[in-house]
Amino acid sequence: MTEAAIVKKICAHNGSMNYDDLTSVFGLHDEALDSVVARSESFAVAFVNGQKRVIARSKVRLCRVQNCPGCANLHLCKWFLFGSCRFDRGRRGCRFSHDLLSGQNALVLTAHGLNTLDVKELCILLMQSDYSFLPAVCHSYNNGTGEYGRCQENCKRLHICEKYLRGSCDCIRAHDFYEPHPLKTLQDRGVPAELMVVMKDLYSNIEALRHLSKAPSAPNAAGPNPRRGPNAQNRRQETQRPPQNNTEKTEICLYFIKGHCTHGVSCRREHSTLPYKWEVKEGLEWKALPDNEAIEKDYCDAARTYSSGMNPVYFDTMTQGSHSVRRLSTVPSVLQPTFILTTEWIWYWEDEFGNWIQYATAEGSHGLSSISSAELEQKYQADISAVVEFTAGSQTYELSFADMIQTNKRYTTKKLVRRRPKFVSAADVRTIKTTKRMPNNFKALPEHWDKALTPETGYKSVLLQSTSAEYIKIKELFGRTMTGFRILKIERIQNKALWEVYQWQKDFMKKNNGGRDVTEKQLFHGTDSTHLEAICHNNFDWRICGTHGTAYGKGSYFARDAKYSHSYTKDSGTRSMFVCRILVGSYTKGDSSYLRPPSKDGGDTVFYDSCVNDVLDPSIFVVFEKHQIYPEYLIEYSDSSGFDSPFRPAAAARRHVAVPANAGVTFTPSHTSYYTPSTTASSSLSSPSYTSSSSSSTSYYKPSSSASSSYTASYISSLNASSSSASSSSHASPSQSSYSSTTPKSPKSECIIS
Repeated sequence: MTEAAIVKKICAHNGSMNYDDLTSVFGLHDEALDSVVARSESFAVAFVNGQKRVIARSKVRLCRVQNCPGCANLHLCKWFLFGSCRFDRGRRGCRFSHDLLSGQNALVLTAHGLNTLDVKELCILLMQSDYSFLPAVCHSYNNGTGEYGRCQENCKRLHICEKYLRGSCDCIRAHDFYEPHPLKTLQDRGVPAELMVVMKDLYSNIEALRHLSKAPSAPNAAGPNPRRGPNAQNRRQETQRPPQNNTEKTEICLYFIKGHCTHGVSCRREHSTLPYKWEVKEGLEWKALPDNEAIEKDYCDAARTYSSGMNPVYFDTMTQGSHSVRRLSTVPSVLQPTFILTTEWIWYWEDEFGNWIQYATAEGSHGLSSISSAELEQKYQADISAVVEFTAGSQTYELSFADMIQTNKRYTTKKLVRRRPKFVSAADVRTIKTTKRMPNNFKALPEHWDKALTPETGYKSVLLQSTSAEYIKIKELFGRTMTGFRILKIERIQNKALWEVYQWQKDFMKKNNGGRDVTEKQLFHGTDSTHLEAICHNNFDWRICGTHGTAYGKGSYFARDAKYSHSYTKDSGTRSMFVCRILVGSYTKGDSSYLRPPSKDGGDTVFYDSCVNDVLDPSIFVVFEKHQIYPEYLIEYSDSSGFDSPFRPAAAARRHVAVPANAGVTFTPSHTSYYTPSTTASSSLSSPSYTSSSSSSTSYYKPSSSASSSYTASYISSLNASSSSASSSSHASPSQSSYSSTTPKSPKSECIIS
């Protein structure tokens, strides 16, 4: 038992563990663990809710400078650690490293005894040790007699109850990281939606470390970091300015509009029966305009620049005569996708005929844009001064939020852009409140799922009855190429977060396909039983594969025939194989050099969706985007005879796969490929029993809905690389040269789902 092993185990449990659990895991006496913890700066001991906990910490930091000779910090991309680097998808790529094993990073991690940590474990450790990662808890919010303390409305710190972080609390302050202010604050700092569920544990650890430490490096007392750049001190001074008194209400309360707000008259948000309210300024006061709904209806028409009536409101200048006008509304739907009566913003551009065209809709002769209104709105909420690049047809465009101008990069032609809300009448509001209609971005669960066994976070495996049609269908699919094996059980994987993201990806691909359905298949993936939990939680992740490459691209491999996937199961008495839904879309033949599917037209905007071994008769599919995958079923089976299967890799030479004698060929996989845990969509850093519903407090990720998060259109469009996620064993691919063309083709066993 080493210090590094203890750090790794603690980081795998969200950064802290109960003292008794640690002694049990490592089989130590209290004195032995005390000696390790006491002499090391990598641990801190605190009492939380009466329990003794060991918290991992480190002096390792991320360097804020791109080129830094002699630096003792990590040269890593922060967004890579979070699970999704949007810069890596651009043409120039990310300028910061995405490699833990690079010379600089390997030296630093080894020097601090952290070289055994994987990406997600390192991310956890840095988030609670390097205080530049997460926003600090707002102490002004937690102090004072008022409901919101002494803090101002536009605070950039985290509005969360400090007592709640230390234990149980029932005060009126925020006890939920998904409340609007904490959620937006974390999103503004780049925290993806998938990491939200671990925030309580991390901030509890940070709070405990802050109280334990009296050093200048404690949270919120940190001195200047010379590697943060010349403007860091100015930024620090700006955030430390005394709060200004600002009681003006600019947002409509979602709780009041739904029926009840516990804050009553002391609520910081406007109480209105509609999700919008038009006001005119008379003197020093804002007064409600009488024709509220009529003005809203005109405003929702992108072609209109002023409202109807004798005294119109001019939308471009937001005036009525000489008086200023403003519009209050509920929070945008992309920030609170699970709430009803949020504001759905729609983006339009004006064509050469004066028509206003909604983004990502095929109207007239215009090409379908690669970005939707929801995606634009999410980017707008993240940075109102950003410039967003997208494509439509063969053209590339830039949209400037500051100017609301769309520019063709090739011809430099410019078009006006408008952002208007979707109209909701008073009658619509009554209907929505009565029926509790789900928002437009809600993705219904499959009808055959057991809804009572579908947790909000994590997953649940549901055992199928051997007499059910669902069981028989999967059994037949498996048995087409697998004889002489006994199926022990088939389970359906019910993971709400993964299913919703998969459906969003399906919609996104359909939109890019001109509205036509996308090819979807059921394919096999064999794996080691030790990786089942991570796959069911977090899906497959191709980015942390083996270093030897693959024959058809560096992605996740899936097979049409179960016998091929069988070669990559571990012979431990019981074997495991997934049946996955795969959005294969349009595909082409792969190549070992591919990091993503190749371009369709030689350009850099239109790409294939996946790669295959043979375009005319594909039996191996390579997927580079994990959101095109849903692990739908898990088959557990064994060799019925108890002897080696004819398809099993020879024990003495694991990389050689023998096939039946009548096949006339033996092929050798070109490499061995493994998955390693990462941080993209991990729902759990611990390893709970795989058969149980994994929605406990140790769950690493929770769907945004993140979505993200890091979910939500950017969460879908990045669809993120977002993510680094699951830990699983990936199919190794045979080299193209050794896969003989004389190999007899088995009957096609894929199930194409329309």
